[in-house]
Amino acid sequence: MNALSLAFGAAALSVAVVQPVMAQSNASGNIFGQIDSPSGASVQVENKETGLKRTALPESGGRFQLTALPVGRYTVQLVRDGKVVQTNEVEVQIGQGVDASFTAAVQAVQVTGRRSRIDVSSTNSGATFTAKELAKLPITPSVASIIQLAPNTTRGDSRYGDGNAPSFGGSAASENAFYINGFPVTNVLFQVGTSELPFGAIGQAQVLTGGFGAEFGRSTGGVINISTKSGTNTWEAGGSVSTEPNSMRSKAKNIYYGNNGQATDGKLYTWNQDNTRDSTIANVYVGGPIIKDKLFFYANVERTKTDMDNTRVNADSATAALTGWEERRDTINRGLVKVDWNINDNHRLEATYITDDPKSERSYYGFNYTPGSTGYLTHGSTKNGGAHYESYGPTPVAARVGADIRILNYTGNLSDDVTVTAMIGGSTTRHEFIPFNYNPNVFQVSAPAAARIPGFNYTTTQTTSGNILTDGAQDKQKVMNLNLQYKIGDHTVRAGMDQNKISSVAGTSRAGGGTWAYAIASNPNLPINGSVPAPASNGGYGAQGYYVSRVLSSGVSTPSVDQDAQYIEDTWQVTPKIILKGGLRNEQFTNFNGDGQPYIAMRHQLAPRLGATWDALGDSSLKVFGNLGRYHLQMPTNVAVRAAGASLNTQQYYTYTGTDPVTGAPTGLTPLGGLFSANNEFGQSKDPRQVAAQNMDSLYQDELILGFERAYSAKLNFGAKVTYRKLKSTIDDFCDQRPFDKYAADHGITNHFVFGCALFNPGKDNDFLVDYAGDGTKLTPVHLTAAELGYPDVKRSYAALDLFAEHPLRDGWYGKINYTLSRNSGNTEGQTRSDSGQADVSTTAVFDYPELSLNSDGLLPNDRKHQLKAYGFYQFTDELSVGGNLLVASGRPKNCIGNLPDSYYTAGNPATDYGSEFFFCNGEAAPRGSRGRMPWDVRLDLNVAYQPRFVKGLVLKADVFNVFNRQTAQNQTESYNTGKAVNALYGNVISYTAPRSVKLTAEYNYKF
Repeated sequence: MNALSLAFGAAALSVAVVQPVMAQSNASGNIFGQIDSPSGASVQVENKETGLKRTALPESGGRFQLTALPVGRYTVQLVRDGKVVQTNEVEVQIGQGVDASFTAAVQAVQVTGRRSRIDVSSTNSGATFTAKELAKLPITPSVASIIQLAPNTTRGDSRYGDGNAPSFGGSAASENAFYINGFPVTNVLFQVGTSELPFGAIGQAQVLTGGFGAEFGRSTGGVINISTKSGTNTWEAGGSVSTEPNSMRSKAKNIYYGNNGQATDGKLYTWNQDNTRDSTIANVYVGGPIIKDKLFFYANVERTKTDMDNTRVNADSATAALTGWEERRDTINRGLVKVDWNINDNHRLEATYITDDPKSERSYYGFNYTPGSTGYLTHGSTKNGGAHYESYGPTPVAARVGADIRILNYTGNLSDDVTVTAMIGGSTTRHEFIPFNYNPNVFQVSAPAAARIPGFNYTTTQTTSGNILTDGAQDKQKVMNLNLQYKIGDHTVRAGMDQNKISSVAGTSRAGGGTWAYAIASNPNLPINGSVPAPASNGGYGAQGYYVSRVLSSGVSTPSVDQDAQYIEDTWQVTPKIILKGGLRNEQFTNFNGDGQPYIAMRHQLAPRLGATWDALGDSSLKVFGNLGRYHLQMPTNVAVRAAGASLNTQQYYTYTGTDPVTGAPTGLTPLGGLFSANNEFGQSKDPRQVAAQNMDSLYQDELILGFERAYSAKLNFGAKVTYRKLKSTIDDFCDQRPFDKYAADHGITNHFVFGCALFNPGKDNDFLVDYAGDGTKLTPVHLTAAELGYPDVKRSYAALDLFAEHPLRDGWYGKINYTLSRNSGNTEGQTRSDSGQADVSTTAVFDYPELSLNSDGLLPNDRKHQLKAYGFYQFTDELSVGGNLLVASGRPKNCIGNLPDSYYTAGNPATDYGSEFFFCNGEAAPRGSRGRMPWDVRLDLNVAYQPRFVKGLVLKADVFNVFNRQTAQNQTESYNTGKAVNALYGNVISYTAPRSVKLTAEYNYKF
């Protein structure tokens, strides 16, 4: 903290390059400005759609501001002696301020026709989009598509699913925060992805890539801040239907064994060219005044249906191996109902209900194989599997996670100087996974051919193997926050608190309740595994060596998390041109296991923030800004399931005399000893004192941003910004017992300790409580330095230069281009590990043993050296417009991750059991990111919209995605070894970007 404090001090001495934001709620915006000759003047604002009115009296210096305003279009009037003398029209945007000054200098700018989009009151970095702008751009209707328009963002690993796991500024996919109307809608179980709302219900979307004020926390990546549409004084209704037909979709690329998935050796890996995808989206809305100027209603419902037929597993044309085919039917039902009540001009209530219900029905078939024909793999006719999913996987982290969300917001202007905002809300997410033909009452059967007694049945009616999601799986979240703003002289002080209480029912259990595992002993007269009584001693077929074990496995848990924070922030108008903002956020994170016992309690996670803006020319046309801050991140509830939850892994051995003719279960059982668990996992919770180091720091990083924005003319805005982020601490698990054994030997402690894994701060000194007695009766405090643990300092840095140019909406067109030159490097990605697609948040394999850190410092998976993003639209006539969206980006770095070299295979080195997880390749060091890059990602999307004059309210639109059908390899298999052999899939493409597709939309809007 000392270095950061010194940096803050240095920044405070350099006012010309610092930052802030006017105090505000993250679900609303501000109007501010300056008045010449303020004596006897007042400023009146009125929302043009709802009639909401507010009045502000300017200070003696002429400054005025109105905060916590609902987003929308406003008329701003300067009143002198009861008469309106000047009028401005502005649009308030979410989380932003808009200048409505009545000064000679600013009015001269406005006379030229230029309305600057530069917010000189804010240093938040990112982009804000209105519903009208989003409707003009060729993007898919998802929050993920909006995020990718902003600079410093990139798609996360495809294995995290559907673009719903972006990376901001080099961070991991789990380090972002998503809000709707101020309510956090991030996936609370894994922190990857978000619940969404009908796309047509989005009023404005703000994508923050850095520089957040003290009100924002729980993010070291980015913030996605959405405000919904509301009813207005005009009743409106309408709807739209969109379709993406498979007949207008290009064929997907096949994947082959060999050099980066190219067909160099003739062996097909995945047959994709016959995949099909048809999608339809229907949306209906209605909104208007229940009581004009007072009470408003808005509702929007949306249904998305997507039918897909896909290759499910691998094909090998050289060996004519059969493969699998998947029929997938996805349905997403989303809805929003919002009621706004302007109690009076100074008090307002907003009630919002959102439902997001994603479901997937998947059926699995075999392939009919006909070599030599054009389409030689055809759909089989016999269904051999499948499942029903709801807010779940099949890869859990990659799920579209829905929720039922309830939000109540209050805004109160208690006086011209005092504003209160408050929010309470809750959400519930239910997870379902029901396999095809699943019978929860029938055990699985494992029976190798050698273990089968002739004439007996060893088949089972249980069609599901492995583990399945626990019954009643769900996540609940209760949220409240309170903010008070007080204006005194040149200072606007804002203070607040928020609290999130999260609970989950999570985990998996063995399908059918357990497994009957049949086996045969090579010598019936010897004990099994050296400890279980010999089969021959218990009769039945034990005399011939035949026996069976009853295997139970479950990791069900009910973890919970408390997340609390308090903040204070002072926005100081130092001069008419310079604003300084200093804030301090204090966060507390407490994670509980299924028994309600805390296993991690992180208190006083302090996050100072400092910044400033300089309105250099005094007319809102040139902003110089900077920001310096610290940001903390919590751990999700799912960590407790793996690291601290109750786990059951038991076996009990029997001899038997027969098998059930239907289920294959053994009959005539005689126990061979009692219940056994190799790791003492009998369903009890792990000791919360031992699953994590004591007094840990949370994951946190420091950030510095410096930049400027210039409204050069009515037709050109441009700017530049540099960003530097450095990770200072992280939390992960490690599984290395060697430091504890050495500590015991060095201190003469009798050692019966058996270590599993524990959470810790890599690269730092850590304190543990250790059960050297082996019976839980006494825990020994153990202090281990970073050197004794053997891990290097945690490293992750992100440095970027952003340049942009923007043509404001003039002469019928709007356009913006962003270029980012960046470098993202270090020895950890953060909470996840994209190298292998591992999404066990904060419990990855990255730090399990020190050897895993060897050669790990290099370019990280979310590094994109160059990114060019351009988007815009052109209105040819009132009837015809076109839009475009271009991405040109460097590919991600490639790795070769293999086994440890033979020289590490020494007695007692547990890391050698980890297989292909190390930055070594063919016995040689293979530093992270040293194997080149994936191909450049180039994608152009275009659209055309037609609004015929003869049918008012009708819009016909066609969007073409990936116009040039550039299907770019996104990632590849980086695991070099399978056992001691070279992995046949090493270098194979895992996924390509989507092929060219066309979306056709008909939309109708009617005003009563």
